[in-house]
Amino acid sequence: MNSINLLKELKQFIQEFCESVGPRPPASKNEKLAAILFQKKLNKICDSTINEEFVVQPAAYKAAFRIPMILYILTLGFYSWSFWFALLFSFCSVFIFVVQTNLALPLLDPFFPKKKSINIIGKIKSTSDTKKIVIIGSHLDSNWEFPLMKKWGYRFAIIIALNFFLNIILFVFLIIFKLGLINHTIEMILVWILILGIIPALIQLFFLISNQPVMGANDNLAGMGVSYSLAKYFSQEENRLKNLEIWILAFGCEEIGSRGSRAFIKKHYNEIIKAYVVNLDMIGNRTECLTIHKGEITGMIKLDKNLALRIKESADKLSIPVKIESSMAYTDSMSFARKGISTTSICSLPESSKEFYYHTCKDTIERVEFECLLRTFYICTQFLKDCDKTYNQK
Repeated sequence: MNSINLLKELKQFIQEFCESVGPRPPASKNEKLAAILFQKKLNKICDSTINEEFVVQPAAYKAAFRIPMILYILTLGFYSWSFWFALLFSFCSVFIFVVQTNLALPLLDPFFPKKKSINIIGKIKSTSDTKKIVIIGSHLDSNWEFPLMKKWGYRFAIIIALNFFLNIILFVFLIIFKLGLINHTIEMILVWILILGIIPALIQLFFLISNQPVMGANDNLAGMGVSYSLAKYFSQEENRLKNLEIWILAFGCEEIGSRGSRAFIKKHYNEIIKAYVVNLDMIGNRTECLTIHKGEITGMIKLDKNLALRIKESADKLSIPVKIESSMAYTDSMSFARKGISTTSICSLPESSKEFYYHTCKDTIERVEFECLLRTFYICTQFLKDCDKTYNQK
């Protein structure tokens, strides 16, 4: 595909969604409008499209950042009055922090109101017997603004990390205090340190996340745009693959813990257990080279390194620089990796806080680096063709 035409197509795609849909918070009316528009576009080029609704509790996402802070303060308040209440509050705080906030698992979800979200699936059939399904994924929703991200960039994570460790220290302190393993002087020093910890707790409670949804041009209209361009390219008869069936996925509610991809896997697991999954997320940051993930949440979730290497080989053929590494990011690849499905993500994480736009009101089309989108398109195109050829040789 001509680069100039592709560049124009990608800009028009993102501009249309920005103007006709706007910000798309999880499980919102605008997220659904984005799903309808994306399916309408896929209907014109894919062999079939499906929209699948699923139930989600989006309020649990914000609560997971705030409830541990409330429990931390309550623990200190109950410390000298009722040890067992304080220990219970502290344990719950740490548990929520680890399970829902850090691992993005739905611990608190059942306690919040239900809403409906939606996944969109477009399928492009192979010209012969399908030997492999390859899923190209992106997500429909955009997040609410994180004010600390806008002000501090990468440094916003210091507040979350500090609160996490203070919560753990408080829990351990309560245990060793009960066991009588701490003298009075050390006890008072720790108590005052933990009391000072109320300051970062209040910052996270009131200032970490707002109620203002962001445009999400890079996160993740950029990924949707490349997914659509790939669908448009491979749906043309002269470009159809012989052995691969391509599924174009747009997940709802990725921003609140990859809930859309979890719902999709639950419904389609037997069909996709042997599939390749390549998620495109935040690919429009200005950066030296794209990143292919071998792990997420700083490596706690292992993705398929072999798949990442295959994509890198395709990029090398095009002389497009990429790097393979673990990331602190959370993408829909987590859901697939947890179920043993071969997956990786392609991202372009900002290299400095000066270019840190995602999850802020600055995530607009004016800041999308379209050269990264072009490179992602060409890498994915080459990878799909290379993958198809491997089955011709069998």
